[in-house]
Amino acid sequence: MQARGAAFLRTTAFRQTLLSAALFALASFVTLGFVYAASAGMVLRRADAAINEEVAELDASFQAGGIRTVNRYILERTVGGGADYLYLLVHPSGRSLSGNLTYLPDVQPDDEGRVQFTYRRPAAGESGNEVDDGKDDRTARGRIIDLPSGYRLYVGLDVDEETRLVSRMLNTILAASALALALGVAAGIFVSRRFVRRLDRINTVARRVKAGDLQPRAPRNFTGDELDELSENFNNMLDRVEALMHRMRHTGDSIAHDLRTPLTRMRNRLDEALREDGDRASREQALERAVADTDELLGIFNAILSLSRLEAGESRATIQRLDPADIAGDLAELYEPVCEDDGLSFNSEIQSGLTLLGDRGLLSQALANILDNAVKYTPSGGAVTLRLRETGEGMIEFSVTDTGPGIPDTDRERVTQRFVRLDNSRTKPGSGLGLSLVQAIVDVHNGRFELGEGPGVVADGHGAGLRASLCFPKAPSDKA
Repeated sequence: MQARGAAFLRTTAFRQTLLSAALFALASFVTLGFVYAASAGMVLRRADAAINEEVAELDASFQAGGIRTVNRYILERTVGGGADYLYLLVHPSGRSLSGNLTYLPDVQPDDEGRVQFTYRRPAAGESGNEVDDGKDDRTARGRIIDLPSGYRLYVGLDVDEETRLVSRMLNTILAASALALALGVAAGIFVSRRFVRRLDRINTVARRVKAGDLQPRAPRNFTGDELDELSENFNNMLDRVEALMHRMRHTGDSIAHDLRTPLTRMRNRLDEALREDGDRASREQALERAVADTDELLGIFNAILSLSRLEAGESRATIQRLDPADIAGDLAELYEPVCEDDGLSFNSEIQSGLTLLGDRGLLSQALANILDNAVKYTPSGGAVTLRLRETGEGMIEFSVTDTGPGIPDTDRERVTQRFVRLDNSRTKPGSGLGLSLVQAIVDVHNGRFELGEGPGVVADGHGAGLRASLCFPKAPSDKA
């Protein structure tokens, strides 16, 4: 438990939260310190202003009647102990003449004669004598003025309440800053613990995946925050990894199934060629068929290699500006006689003046694979149509439609995977890699491969058909 707590204190979340709390406490301290400085300055300025006004009154009295007038003014102000101000008039001999203070403060005045000191104000007894009221020392602020003939006058003001208020304000500021820091740390611990708990759950899933279990997924709270987005991306990655692992587990069976037939035929034909009772012509025919089977095997392996290279991104360097009408025209010229030989009607609609960024060889291969499937699965008397156009959303689309049996909705996504063939009996030649290769080529070109319903009508052995479209973004203008 202690080790886990120490580890928690070392987490980035806690450190960042602690830093934020410290910065917040510092900002609070600076703000409240400014308020304190402004408040304390205002108290002192108000006291100094009041003292200066009283000094002006005493100066006017001195100018009017000298020391006696000043003495009488002080006596009148301090009779009964109710004076707001503090006074002390001192004779040149050092004897106090009048005032409500017993001594001059032993404090060095500043350049303007101001002093601040503590004192204990005497209270009047029953006989009229001054006695100590036993109260604590109080704070006063005032001015010491040197009068002619050696007289000295102190005029001050009791600022004890104001000073205590400012002191309490300072203590409050310090306490508030400490409280802000403590609350910030506490809130940081709470928030960072929640953050770390969510990360721990993601790390737990990662450890289980590392151990070979691909089933668990990172929990989400669907708030759209960064951890929820991380969980979503992590889960999508796991889905992709699981799909790849599933594909790898079944690829071996699919390869074995697709290679077993040509290998078996090749062995039988080679065995037939080795028979002693066979003539030269039959042996040559068997060898020619074996060579054809070898070519079929090489085609499968070449398709696998091409697909792997495409998925690794090796063909991106050959992408350049090209006219897709050239590709569509060449393939239309190539497949029109093929369709005629198979009893199919072939049509082409090619829009010119379009430009895209791509690899001519790869695009031709993708379109040829789709045309091969259309010709292969469309029965005699059907129709195949090749189109090239610009869509309403500004994409360049190659499309091939046929009147063959089509592909059910539930299988259209599955047929783009490796070695997937809807013809489970393998009555048609093929490796199940054609549409996988098309999908990989489209991905390299940042395009979109879609399968949909064709224009056919289910009648006389014909199905609804299939519409296969390859959509690519237009090339940007080169006028920049």
